[in-house]
Amino acid sequence: MPRTGPVRRRPAALFAVLALAMTGALPALAAALPDFEALRREAAARGGHWEVDETFSRSLTPDERAHLRGYAPPPGYQAELEKNLRIYPVAKTLPLNLNWRDLGGITPVKNQAQCGSCWAFAATAEMEAFIQIYYGQTLDLSEQQVVSCNPYGAGCDGGWATAAYYIFQQRGAVLEDCHPYLQADPPIAPCEETNFRKYGWITGFSYIVNDLEQIKAALQYGPVCTGIDGGPALEAYGGGCFDVPGSVINHLVLIVGYDDRACGGNGAWLIKNSWGPDFGDGGYAWIQYGAGLTGNSVTQLDYTPPPVTVAIAPGPTQTPLYADQWVDLSWTTTGPAVPAVDIWFGAGGACDDILVATNVPNTGSYSWLVPNESTDYGSLVVFPSSGTADGYGFTTGAVKVIGHRTRYVSPLGSNTAPYESIATAAHSIGDAVAACTGTDTVLVAGGDYAGNITLNRTVKVIGSWNTDFTVRDMDAHPTRLQGANSAIRVYAGAGDFGSVESLVVHGSTGGYASTPVGGQHGGAVYVNAAAPTFRDCRFENNRAAVGTGVGFGGAACVVGGAPVFDRCVFTGNTASGGGAVGVFAGAEATFTDCTFAANVLSDSLAANRGGAVHVSGATVHLAGATLVNNGAAGRGGAVFADQAVVSLHDTAIDGNRAREGGGAVTALGGSLDLCRVTLAGNSTLAGNGGALETDGTALDLRNVRATGNTAAALGGALAGLAASGRVENCQFDANTAASIGGAFVFGSGPLAVRQNMVFANAGGGLLVTGAEAVADGNNTWQNTGGDDLSAAPGPGSFSLDPRFVAAVAGDFSPGEHSPNVDAGAAGCLDPDGSPADVGLHGGPDAAFAQPAPIAGAALADLGGGVVRLTWDAAAAANTSHYVVYRDSTEIFRPSAAKTVRTVAHPTAFLDDTPPTGGWYYLVCAVDADGRCGGYSARVAVDGSGPSPVPDANLPRHLAITGVAPNPFNPRTTIAWDLPRRGQVRIAVYDLRGRLVRTLLDGQAEAGSHRTVWDGQDRHGRAAAAGIYFVRLSGAAGDRTRKMVLAK
Repeated sequence: MPRTGPVRRRPAALFAVLALAMTGALPALAAALPDFEALRREAAARGGHWEVDETFSRSLTPDERAHLRGYAPPPGYQAELEKNLRIYPVAKTLPLNLNWRDLGGITPVKNQAQCGSCWAFAATAEMEAFIQIYYGQTLDLSEQQVVSCNPYGAGCDGGWATAAYYIFQQRGAVLEDCHPYLQADPPIAPCEETNFRKYGWITGFSYIVNDLEQIKAALQYGPVCTGIDGGPALEAYGGGCFDVPGSVINHLVLIVGYDDRACGGNGAWLIKNSWGPDFGDGGYAWIQYGAGLTGNSVTQLDYTPPPVTVAIAPGPTQTPLYADQWVDLSWTTTGPAVPAVDIWFGAGGACDDILVATNVPNTGSYSWLVPNESTDYGSLVVFPSSGTADGYGFTTGAVKVIGHRTRYVSPLGSNTAPYESIATAAHSIGDAVAACTGTDTVLVAGGDYAGNITLNRTVKVIGSWNTDFTVRDMDAHPTRLQGANSAIRVYAGAGDFGSVESLVVHGSTGGYASTPVGGQHGGAVYVNAAAPTFRDCRFENNRAAVGTGVGFGGAACVVGGAPVFDRCVFTGNTASGGGAVGVFAGAEATFTDCTFAANVLSDSLAANRGGAVHVSGATVHLAGATLVNNGAAGRGGAVFADQAVVSLHDTAIDGNRAREGGGAVTALGGSLDLCRVTLAGNSTLAGNGGALETDGTALDLRNVRATGNTAAALGGALAGLAASGRVENCQFDANTAASIGGAFVFGSGPLAVRQNMVFANAGGGLLVTGAEAVADGNNTWQNTGGDDLSAAPGPGSFSLDPRFVAAVAGDFSPGEHSPNVDAGAAGCLDPDGSPADVGLHGGPDAAFAQPAPIAGAALADLGGGVVRLTWDAAAAANTSHYVVYRDSTEIFRPSAAKTVRTVAHPTAFLDDTPPTGGWYYLVCAVDADGRCGGYSARVAVDGSGPSPVPDANLPRHLAITGVAPNPFNPRTTIAWDLPRRGQVRIAVYDLRGRLVRTLLDGQAEAGSHRTVWDGQDRHGRAAAAGIYFVRLSGAAGDRTRKMVLAK
């Protein structure tokens, strides 16, 4: 708490007297080194209680040594001090020791350097300590303000404590960041205090008599300033108990503690010096009571903390802030009510010179638009609008702001740093990048540039500008870069902000690196633990390693990190692995809308793999990509993956070649995810997999077309060994192999191969084997060498003319009477929610263009053996007609032979006179292009007439109306409608179509119902996390809905 009690002081009068009394400067002190040997002999003669150390003295320049001491009080100073004498009541028993440093009341040690301003440093350290002890704020106050602004001329040639006290009482203390220490007097270091806010005030000071108990009593309230002999002996102090008597008081220090037990029981003061942390014990020394004349000229300031305490929440200091982004600031105030606050920001530290807001209602929060000021050590301060004398609070820790500037590169510029105008543009892209300080942007005019770019900070490089930087056009004025040692190197400091756009990097070679292996890697780009974006870049004819040396990534090598390549073109690049790109060390690289063409490997070694992409122990995503005419000496003509995670979506892989296997893609272990991918005309000279070769890989192939691929051995389209996962809704056609021209899949673990269209392959169509492999719902047709050669084709598999809409024109959608419509395995759905179609255009991930399934099918008895079949007219504008099918078997496959009639749209009914007995009807819609949509629910007429039409208040259709929550854990509710009383079965199936749990199997009344699944299987065990399907079966057909059990 602040010190209280009677105080006798007359500071104003004292300050006036001192101003008149200060008539000269402190005489220059000797700059010679201390006589260390003589000091050692003297210390030894006294018992060797302290260590003589030459290190500090020898680190000083002669000018610094000459100005180590600067305590020079004016004549009459002692008399004036005595007029402010304070006598403390001394407790019977004071504590044996006290250390304000250990109690967290002392700020870091500073260095007065080549200015005799010890008096200013001691008094300022005392001010900082009282603020920290009594107000809880750690401030770095300005000694230069004290030196430059005191009215007595006290400065680098000497001064005294009360000259500093005058500043604190009459003006208030400013911060070091505002008025930094220059080690000089005016005019070199002018007084600038009026420009800055004040944060420390005193109400006066006291003189403490040179009495052990009085000084210890004063220390109970806080540190005190004391004079000391700062001669050669103290300068040589290296530790221990300093016991040299002293002869002259020429230095001012701060006593921050004492210990009566120190110095063999003689007791000692702990002083904080102003000679930097290299002096003594980290800037401190233990001085035996009375040694060095310590205890003379002791003063202590009087301090009362501001009434209001302000605490700023740590949010702004926890993560870097980006310029021009909104950030929420929060704070609290305690003490007297504060109606409004002011908020300021300091980009250069605690000197708050940028206004955030004034007179902000004290609600405790404010949204701040971060200024465009790059800094690693910014600070925010909040204080009552009435002023900092009433209170204040700073952020704890630095506020880092990533600002932004624009810099230019052009051969027409003057090449003058920092390159912030077109006229001063740099001639080198690397120089402009090196000048960046925040989230800067470097604009590069078209032209040819040489050298390297190193991105280790948040910088964007954008090329291909015209000379006045108004138009960007890669074709009209490309920016072309050529460099050795990887033209562009990106490191972790770039984070996920750094990017390169619209550059052509050509003819570059890789740099030497030990990762992924020793060699030259990344001819154009080397990324290490960073996440940059490359957009609209072209990488042409780059080479990882010279000659036949080892090198991965002819264009780019990625080692860790998560880079993104968007709309980039990789052409004619060369490496020993990954002709275009190599990805390693846990990296996750993403390529969107990129083209890889004519990239090759450097020689014919079988170990050289991945004509375009080589990924090992990492992750690669390709979406919207084209990989064409790439070549590998070993395996993976386009992509080689070793224990990697690879996904290819909406990608074309054509005309690639390999010698040993995997004309398009080879995957060893790991996982391979292909969705809506076309593989055409790929080949392997030897080995398996004209398009795809996998071994021990978890497969997830959906809606993949492999056509015209050739393998010398096994699997013209796909050779999957030790495979698991699924191959679903794929089309393998016109592929060739010595054995199984279509797809050969040998399962090891759960494997589902279903709803695939396999036709016109040479060497056999489909062979699926494995203890846990399931092959079902596949249509294999007209394959030479046999259609479905699997040991046990599923009951849903068949071999029928698929009746495509226009196969020659490339439209493989199911046409009218196609057996592929709604023929998928149980639990598999098309995007419109109907049962999955077989082939490319079926399943949840299909590029789906078929008409919607027919809803509302119902039969009514018109009498005389005539029934009317009605349905809801299709909403699609391009609907052409409807096809009505009839069969006496409840579960039947529609075909031309089972057609009752074609009904032109928009008519939505048909009157029919079926033969005697039970009959079942289905309806589908056909669009103007000939695509056939999903079937209606089955409706039946038995021997006694049609099924009754549901009551108007009951549901019209059998339907699953909802699953909620979805995803769920551990239970979900399935909502379903039943139009008429009857037998109902509700069951849950896994992704492979296996029964997991039957939830209901029995009679149910017409109406809306709810059924709960608790996430357990039929054995009462918790089901694994994953995708499941709930199937509702009734007289009107089956309905299926997907569910996700999350864990």
